[in-house]
Amino acid sequence: MSKKEERLPIIIDLFLRPRGATVAEVCDRLSISRQMFYRYLQDLHDQGIAVDDSLDYDGNTNSKRWRIREDRFVRSFAVKLTQAERLMLRSVLDRTRMFTGTSLEPSMNNLKSKINAVTRYDSRRKITTAYASFKGGKDYSGKEEIIDTVLRAVEESLACRVTYRAAHAESPKTYEIEPYTFVDHGNALYCIAAIPAHNRDIRVLAIERIEYIELLEDTKFTVTDDYSPESYLGSSFGIIIEESMRVRVRFNPESALYARERVWGQEQHVENLADGAIVLSFTAAGRMEIKRWVLSFGSSARVLEPESLAKEIAEEAHRLSALYGSGNTDDIVT
Repeated sequence: MSKKEERLPIIIDLFLRPRGATVAEVCDRLSISRQMFYRYLQDLHDQGIAVDDSLDYDGNTNSKRWRIREDRFVRSFAVKLTQAERLMLRSVLDRTRMFTGTSLEPSMNNLKSKINAVTRYDSRRKITTAYASFKGGKDYSGKEEIIDTVLRAVEESLACRVTYRAAHAESPKTYEIEPYTFVDHGNALYCIAAIPAHNRDIRVLAIERIEYIELLEDTKFTVTDDYSPESYLGSSFGIIIEESMRVRVRFNPESALYARERVWGQEQHVENLADGAIVLSFTAAGRMEIKRWVLSFGSSARVLEPESLAKEIAEEAHRLSALYGSGNTDDIVT
């Protein structure tokens, strides 16, 4: 890919900003000369992309801001992607299958068409080069309006009133939320939101448990400066946020390779044992999720720390033994 093919899309994105961009801003972003800037400006003109200029009243005398108006913008050129970029794009787009069958499916199909229209690809290549598995994913049929409302609330920083049934709760509760981030995790959708009635504490809401949602059109909110989804979820083993704990698990040689190849938590450390087993240590939050993860390895994994978690898993093992052991099949449906 040439430098021009890399830089033109970035310049266009800068020009599409509400205030556009100055020559200096573009040159600083791309580390190019002013002479090179005007060459790229001519390239855009040659491709039929109209770029307007106006005086930059906040800048130096006679300085200008360059802008592409969205209502006049038509991408009449193709963006050439590298092999790695094509693979990543296919992988990302494949995740949109979670919206199949919902009212959002036409929007996703339009997005794919637009991307295909502006990217160069080999139309003869029919095989799938990237695939996202959705086994175990959740069904969001009937939740289309809720998803659409959450997305709008996040985009426009609008508060909402929701009726939400928490896991294991006897009945749903109705309260206000400030939706910060729409999250795709483990083939399921969530919303990270602040709760005004609880000092704006941040919670994670599962989309499928939202029974009703209403936009509060006149109630705008501002996301706190110290918030980011990465830092908020960084300590979590999955999606549950609670106090972090240090976990040590011994994996037998058969499961050691699988366990050591992945990142399970923060400050991860692997200790190799003489028999081929390993002791995996990490810090993470989400006791229930960690417990389910350990149990998924069966007898191939044993919790060493914390002792309380090891005890919970031992108790669960006794219950499983009672359910399946001693030839007790009376309660098993065949």
